[in-house]
Amino acid sequence: MALPKIQTPLFELNLPSTGQAIKYRPFLVKEQKILLMAMESGETTSILTAVKQIINNCAVDEVETEKLPIFDLEYFFLRLRAKSIGEDIDLNLRHPGDMNSKNEPCSHVTKSKLNLLEVEVQKSLAHEDKIVLDEQTGIGVKFKYPTADLAKNFTEVEGKTEIDLATEAIINCIDFIFDKENVYKKEDSTQKELVEFVENLSQEQFQKLSKFFDTMPKLKHEVKWKCAGCGQEEKVELEGLANFFV
Repeated sequence: MALPKIQTPLFELNLPSTGQAIKYRPFLVKEQKILLMAMESGETTSILTAVKQIINNCAVDEVETEKLPIFDLEYFFLRLRAKSIGEDIDLNLRHPGDMNSKNEPCSHVTKSKLNLLEVEVQKSLAHEDKIVLDEQTGIGVKFKYPTADLAKNFTEVEGKTEIDLATEAIINCIDFIFDKENVYKKEDSTQKELVEFVENLSQEQFQKLSKFFDTMPKLKHEVKWKCAGCGQEEKVELEGLANFFV
């Protein structure tokens, strides 16, 4: 005789990038095992792979995790974690450098709780994904958001300068290049052509493209707290999944 199956509740969230509604179930013991193994490894690659696998398992509606912007993936997992393990996580807060806001030494650790459902993807009003580089010719770039796989690749890169990494990020996230008359699809260009396009930009134009990454949506939350040791008020900004991976 087959054993009875326990029904799991369903929840719904809206992806920050598109507003698409996705139904999902909490993760179960089998998904918890995947998560624990990834956390024990301590490797970013393993954790991102586990996050994608868990989302794929728990999403009732179809989700292409390979194509999700990194902030969508982080937001989805945080909601999953809240509904599966608990909405609150414990934070151990201390003054930066063990010096409080009055520049006095204080190494006291203050415990605080954070409700994960209060954490949202923050969007900047200055953010643009379509950037004009030259007003006269109308040349510009339309970006797409980096995925988890792209973020994983950057963690594995060694021996490259900051400008090399920035150039790679720009090229990997180009959707298409345009001018006043034409649209040039990325897939119709060679890697060499794309590198030459970026390397022939002025510093000002390069900074315009870099601003896309500086201002793009991020999983972020500000925590205000009062030190239980010296009584000073502080605030800390948590950003990215790693800060909430508890």
